[in-house]
Amino acid sequence: MMTDSSHPYATFPTTPGKGTHGLRPYYTPGINNNGNNFNYTSIASSNDPSYQPVDDYDDLIDSRAAARELINFSVLKFLTTAFSNPFEVSKTLMQVQYIPHEDVEILTTTAAATTVDRPVAELERRKYKSKSKTYNDFFSSSSDDDDDDFYGDHHHHQQQRPKRTASIHHDGDDLHQGLDSKEVAIGHRSVYDDATRPSYQIQPIDKGVWQGIGRLMKQPCEGWRALFKGQYTNWLYEICHLFLQPTVEGSLNDVFGLYDDTIPLVHLDHVGPNLATLVSSHLLVGILLSPLELIRTRLIVQSASPLQRKYKGPVHALRTILEEEGGLKGLYMNHNLWPTICYHALTPLLRNTTPLIIDRVFRISSNDSTFLYGLAELGLRTLELVLLLPLETIRKRLQCQLSNKTNTGKQSRRQQPLHTVVAMRPVPYTGMVDAAYRIVTEEGGRRRKNQTRSVLTGWGWRGLYQGFSMQCTSNIVLFVLHAVSGMEDDFEDF
Repeated sequence: MMTDSSHPYATFPTTPGKGTHGLRPYYTPGINNNGNNFNYTSIASSNDPSYQPVDDYDDLIDSRAAARELINFSVLKFLTTAFSNPFEVSKTLMQVQYIPHEDVEILTTTAAATTVDRPVAELERRKYKSKSKTYNDFFSSSSDDDDDDFYGDHHHHQQQRPKRTASIHHDGDDLHQGLDSKEVAIGHRSVYDDATRPSYQIQPIDKGVWQGIGRLMKQPCEGWRALFKGQYTNWLYEICHLFLQPTVEGSLNDVFGLYDDTIPLVHLDHVGPNLATLVSSHLLVGILLSPLELIRTRLIVQSASPLQRKYKGPVHALRTILEEEGGLKGLYMNHNLWPTICYHALTPLLRNTTPLIIDRVFRISSNDSTFLYGLAELGLRTLELVLLLPLETIRKRLQCQLSNKTNTGKQSRRQQPLHTVVAMRPVPYTGMVDAAYRIVTEEGGRRRKNQTRSVLTGWGWRGLYQGFSMQCTSNIVLFVLHAVSGMEDDFEDF
């Protein structure tokens, strides 16, 4: 091959020959027209079927990466809910259980009740009929027959248990005027009476979350599987809320022309409009997903016994509620509507104003003083827990109450009672205020021997704060971890 003397290292002709190019001597025009050949120096045309723009290829890569991240996040969220679900189950059971004082306890009518018991139930029914129309299910003796006959030991317990002689009081008024107390007490059972307690129910949980977990593990037909009740429903709620809430918030910000919702509120000069859209988005999504919360609570509270279980799963629970409790209108427009509105409006308001209060009221910066910032955050989180936990307790108790109205407004004859793993109040609550009043005045746990009635022992404030110690402990643990992490960062900077 001839080379130019002025370019001794050139391996291709510097002068173009016939049909060749000086810089591409091996290029032959038209060689790519052959179906079996391809010229690597040519650029594909947009008319070529194999041609794909670079932007579309990048979008395809981004879509695959996003799908992979979504799957990984969903799996991680499922494992996280599985880890925390046993504590949530025990906490829910503690919140909905009925733990009254013995002198104001409303006893449950059993199948052994005589005809003298009927006026007692009638008095209770008349007293609450003006407030609520959903009490018929709680005075049905057929459901109690099923409860006591589950393990076939009902007759054995009826023969051996002693007759209770204490009369039943409600709000300090004797409900059995003109009736003998011994005759009236026959056929009623207390939540503290082990002899008459249904076999599928556990003893009252009065020593914390760990006691509830232990009793569920030892209870027949419950076991370790009961610790994961409602996990799938809880996971589905968390995933749906995670995707819907930012979407709704962004749409509201676009409608009102507000700043980007990704900017933290603490960096905005005027936080009112953005805080309003934030709370509104949480409220709308919370109301939309409230049936999932209702289903989750009932799946946790119901007995796992095959003979006593009402709902077989989330889908069956939704179908049963729609059929027995008034369809979509009964699913949303019921006694749980106002508690849902209050809960999903106050929760984001308190949680998202915490950084604002620390920064603009306390004048504490997380960069300047990590410990003080964490301490202030711990105090506000505790205050938030004090305000929200009673509302959460009342809401869960109302979620356990069945509505016996169908789509036509008539009572459902096919409705099956909800057999709970913990004792429930025999007479339902008429609303939020009534539930709070009954919990405070009636509950508080079993009083010790020779214990006098006082503000602390006679008023069941702790009934509104079941699970407070567990959540408060978790907040303290997070504070300690953040404080230690901040100290390590300061030491590294030093």
